[in-house]
Amino acid sequence: MGTCRICKKKAPEISSLLSVCGRCIRENFSKVKEFLEEIHIGIKKEEGISLKKQRESRLRCELCINNCCLQEGEISFCGLRKVEKNKLVGPNRNFANLEFYFDPLPTNCVASFCCAATGCGYPQFSYTSGDELGYKNLAVFFNGCSFNCLFCQNYHYRKRLQFNNLVSVDDLLEAIDSKTSCVCFFGGEPSCQIEFTIEFSRRAIEVRKNRILRICWETNGSFNPKFNEEILNILLESGGTIKFDLKFFSPELNLALCGKSNKQSYDNFSFFARNFYRRKNPPLVCVSTPIVSGYTDEKEVEEIAQFISQFDRSIPYSLLGFWPCFYLKDLPPTSKELMYTCYHKAKKFLDNVNIGNKHLLT
Repeated sequence: MGTCRICKKKAPEISSLLSVCGRCIRENFSKVKEFLEEIHIGIKKEEGISLKKQRESRLRCELCINNCCLQEGEISFCGLRKVEKNKLVGPNRNFANLEFYFDPLPTNCVASFCCAATGCGYPQFSYTSGDELGYKNLAVFFNGCSFNCLFCQNYHYRKRLQFNNLVSVDDLLEAIDSKTSCVCFFGGEPSCQIEFTIEFSRRAIEVRKNRILRICWETNGSFNPKFNEEILNILLESGGTIKFDLKFFSPELNLALCGKSNKQSYDNFSFFARNFYRRKNPPLVCVSTPIVSGYTDEKEVEEIAQFISQFDRSIPYSLLGFWPCFYLKDLPPTSKELMYTCYHKAKKFLDNVNIGNKHLLT
């Protein structure tokens, strides 16, 4: 339960930490911008990361939206890299800070309602004409993130950012066996270690060139656009799907709840959406949006759906039930009423709309 410092409204759907309602963030952002920025600065400071940095004479990391410029001893926004003896130390093309495990198919993938594991890619990209029972997904969880989402469902990764906890491309390749039909990069966020995902993908495709092995990304889309073409080629060759988690349409809401702009995310999504015609089945790209109580409303969903539809009405879109946790644990779970209102708004513009995490709805 919180009270909005602008309109004075009091409601369970207002975060006590933010103390600003979703509507006032959108309509009066200039009045709360500095206050909201200080919240994110404070959270990252607790992690040993300073967001107030000068930009002169520093080493730069250009993998994601943050373009971190660091001096000796400083840590990058994602928490994965630091400067030691005037060198940037941390994950690179050949080593990544990650954990991996197997999920039997079908799994709870964001695209599980539309991806090749349903059999829609058979016979070129799927082993079976239905669910790939007996096969499995190699789930690769990348620690670190380019955003600072206050409602993060996987926030525990923040405790796993040791600089010596690195896995090699060879280590990950050895995990692939004859029953591995797909690999999914997620997290955290793969954008911060995007070079590793590309290097691994190239080598994995070569190793399994006579067998099916789909490569997928689940991402907030904040990676450097210079990697778009390489990722696209991997997706087209392997039959994988890139799953963009477009959390908000409003730039103000994204800044408030995620600490970062969503412009690069939408720009990168647009690149893949423009190429959607090159493979619609299984889908080259899909989109998901968590329905965060009090902040993601039908207006947000309608605008996201309308944006997607300008490229192709058949691009799959999944609305995800939200469970309160991390810094927004005082919010209520997504209600069925809100979810189905959002669903019907999205259906006005898109043909393939899914509701995910139904078990979380109240």
